[in-house]
Amino acid sequence: MKVILIKDCKEGKVNDVIEVSRGYATNFLIKKSLAVPYNSKTEHMLKNKLLNIEKDNQDKIKNANKVKEAIEKIVLTFKLKVTNMVVHGHVTKKQVLKELERHGIKLNSHSIKNVQIASLGTTLIPIKLYNNVIANLKIEVLNAE
Repeated sequence: MKVILIKDCKEGKVNDVIEVSRGYATNFLIKKSLAVPYNSKTEHMLKNKLLNIEKDNQDKIKNANKVKEAIEKIVLTFKLKVTNMVVHGHVTKKQVLKELERHGIKLNSHSIKNVQIASLGTTLIPIKLYNNVIANLKIEVLNAE
């Protein structure tokens, strides 16, 4: 019997169409609300759901690309104290997020990997905005005299 999975389970992921025995389908998958029977009505619902998911995906990619353009135009500048050629302190992820917020870009903390810049100069930091959309943020660290 063919069923459409509506929740992830060991048989597959959400929206997968799988073939299982009739007893397993009715007594376990459908009974536990893990799947629905595959028929013309549910097939049509699945197609519509997949189209909506694809549209949402495209919208998210568009938005991520807009944010990527904005991020790549920005150069964040931080000042660290330097004495006897030794840099004191470092630039953290929290500081980077705060500075980006000042520029009108709000990101969640998971999109930036741990940042610990403890040297003078320019550094590029990759920021993951969506699945395949990665922006490179330019951070410049200067001597605070």
